Amino acid sequence: MGSIAETGPGDGTNIIDIRSDTSGIELRQEILTGLRPVGGAEKTLPTLLLYDVQGLRLFERITYLEEYYLTGEEIKLLKEHSESIAKRITDDTIIVELGSGNLRKIRILLDALEKAQKKVTYYALDLMETELQRTLADVPDYKYVRCFGLHGTYDDGLKWLQRSENVKKPKAVLSLGSSIGNFTRDEAAAFIQHVFSALNANDQLFIALDGCQNADKVYHAYNDCEGITHQFVANGLQHANRLLGYEAFVLSDWYVIGEYDEKGGRHRAFVAPKRDLEVEGVAIQSGERVRIEESYKYEISSKTERSIEVPSQANKLWQASGVLEAASWANQTGEYALFLLSKRPSTMFATKPERYAAHPVPSLDEWSQLWAVWDLVTRQMIPDEELHDKPIKLRNACIFYLGHIPTFFDMKLTEATGGDPTEPKYFYSIFERGIDPDVDNPEHCHAHSEIPDTWPDVKTILKFQEGVRNRLTGLYKGGKAYIDAWTGRAIWLGFEHEVMHLETLLYMLLQSDWCKSPATASKPDFEKLANKAHDQSVDNEWFDIPEQTIETGLDDPDNAEGPVRHFGWDVEKPVKKVKVNAFKAKGRPIINAEYVRFMLGTGKTKLPASWQIVETPKSDKVLSGNMIGDSDLHDFVHDKAVRTVYGPIPLKYALDWPVSASYDELAACAKYMDGRIPTLEEARSIYYYADYLKKKEAAQASGRTIPAVNGHLVNEGVEETPPSNRSVDGASAAAGLDPNMLFVNLDEANVGFKHWHPMPVTQDGGKLAGQGEMGGLWEWTSSALEKQEGFVPMKLYPAYSADFYDKKHNVVLGGSWATHPRLAGRKSSVNWYQRNYPYAWAGARLVKDN
Repeated sequence: MGSIAETGPGDGTNIIDIRSDTSGIELRQEILTGLRPVGGAEKTLPTLLLYDVQGLRLFERITYLEEYYLTGEEIKLLKEHSESIAKRITDDTIIVELGSGNLRKIRILLDALEKAQKKVTYYALDLMETELQRTLADVPDYKYVRCFGLHGTYDDGLKWLQRSENVKKPKAVLSLGSSIGNFTRDEAAAFIQHVFSALNANDQLFIALDGCQNADKVYHAYNDCEGITHQFVANGLQHANRLLGYEAFVLSDWYVIGEYDEKGGRHRAFVAPKRDLEVEGVAIQSGERVRIEESYKYEISSKTERSIEVPSQANKLWQASGVLEAASWANQTGEYALFLLSKRPSTMFATKPERYAAHPVPSLDEWSQLWAVWDLVTRQMIPDEELHDKPIKLRNACIFYLGHIPTFFDMKLTEATGGDPTEPKYFYSIFERGIDPDVDNPEHCHAHSEIPDTWPDVKTILKFQEGVRNRLTGLYKGGKAYIDAWTGRAIWLGFEHEVMHLETLLYMLLQSDWCKSPATASKPDFEKLANKAHDQSVDNEWFDIPEQTIETGLDDPDNAEGPVRHFGWDVEKPVKKVKVNAFKAKGRPIINAEYVRFMLGTGKTKLPASWQIVETPKSDKVLSGNMIGDSDLHDFVHDKAVRTVYGPIPLKYALDWPVSASYDELAACAKYMDGRIPTLEEARSIYYYADYLKKKEAAQASGRTIPAVNGHLVNEGVEETPPSNRSVDGASAAAGLDPNMLFVNLDEANVGFKHWHPMPVTQDGGKLAGQGEMGGLWEWTSSALEKQEGFVPMKLYPAYSADFYDKKHNVVLGGSWATHPRLAGRKSSVNWYQRNYPYAWAGARLVKDN
């Protein structure tokens, strides 16, 4: 595909011609293709036909109509929030508005950018040069904001952004007017993906969505009393005639139809002939509809059905597009909103078992993603001058972990393959094992590597790390990673070992005052998250967990023989059946607000290690929405904050988060709240029942039936038969390679760096949280770590759990926001912390006996 010669600001004009020389040919072909649909689909004409010079002028008239509410609502939104939106756009950004039209709306934002003295360059992208000339003629004489035009299509604009002179510059793409509604929902997701394919990791996309669900209001917006919208649609036929080179569509033979499809949440515009006729050899019967435009509406806010939050259509669109919502601004009714979207970070791990655990041996791509996160934490979030610091005095300095991860892994690879160690070999003596302190007696700790007088310099450690990574890469390229079962097991062990220490290092960093925010994840609007959580909060319900016999553990013989199978640590074995009596469990975990009330009610003064005291200006002591009428709560939280990688976040913004604290602290809180913390077996039983409830709800929605958990349960549209060969830990399928048998779907879980902090859980009180669904924290159990009957230490790492069977360590299940899905989602996975260890990211839910 060629291109028309470009003219630019350098020749005295403000409009750059970026058109492809085939754009008209492509649109003509779309006409022909749409008139000849395959498989009996409806005939269509491309929506782009509506936007020629005359069409754009007609559309501008439409935007001034009272019935066409979209423009007015967007202008109100921009006037109210333009300063906040401008703050999100950095200096030197290229701003490209797709389908710009006139300056009526965008000038509100440009004025805000000028007022903020942001040095940005705005490009109005449009198909019609005459419209661009008219638009740019009205540009004010800005000092900081520069304005130009781009003459071309959306695709032309995205290709222009990828040119060498633009590719490294920060970019913000604007799609206003809810124009994305002209795509089907699937097409809209594909369009967002297409836009982001032209953007870098930190670039932005602003998209406006209309969420109006009032059928009458929507209908009249596209079927005005003056008939201008129907003129606009009919003009598209004139445009088609010019592209086809003759009068294929005689306007007097056609009429326009507009209708609102309430079920589909969309308005549709058609043209239909008044008599039987033929266009381009295609017979079209009298009254047969040919669709030329659709305008989809998107519910902006999630809703609650039967105490369960149902994601909004907007959220579903972001999820389908694989992007993240970084911020949003809505009008007063909440029916029209502007969203700021960002790329899904490379540091965010997959949440579906078939993606995050496709094979027992992690792929080289999985390693690359893990290394990206590890390097982000160790090389960007830890300043070099702080590598020798100990944020938690009981543990090693940060630099130890930088050397420990490659050293430990190299030792296991050497042991499994019989190869030579990576140089320098003396790393084995100083980096093999870290300090696991005894909280009760810090002088007493488990065996660990000698601590040198001087640690090796960072350059030497990173060179060693590179050597170990190259060694691993060679095992994949040579095939041994998958061919040799024992090598594969060592690779899996090294992967999960690094995953565990990544989280350890992060919770250490939160105890420092120098931790830098992750460059790949922008700071969320915590105040807005808090307000949303308050608005969507529901009661934390008690659920009746029935008596169940479950299987725990994993069938994974510690050898290289047998079929390919998923691996597990020694604490996950062997398999056993356990009968768990019926009991009651809360849907969600204990939250920070509830822990505050526990402290107020008991006079407890010691804060959880996840909180800290902060200096607060007097102006910050105003009651926020979720504390009105609760002055004691406000007086307590106003000078306290929650530790995050973004620095201290006011506790008042985290009241709906799960509280992160030691087992001893949470057990006391649970007792105060007339409950207790579940045993290991009870927690597993909760997960099993939560999974059953999800399957039951999905089955009822589709009209299917699934087996009941127990035969005595009341039939609510499901078979009343006991489950056959069920296993909560996937033990019965351990020899198979279907990851869904051993791993859970974590789409609803805050794990794997989906967020870099805990998230509100009060909106989920009406559903039973399953494995990993504790808002970004591990789940404490009241069970001490114990050797199971038949326990055998693992051959590659016999000391893994050996030092922790001391009745001081309790089991935690699931995972935190920083836990890799392979650990958080494996149904047999077991972790543990000392009961009074304050730094772990672990929470708890209440249970009680029937």
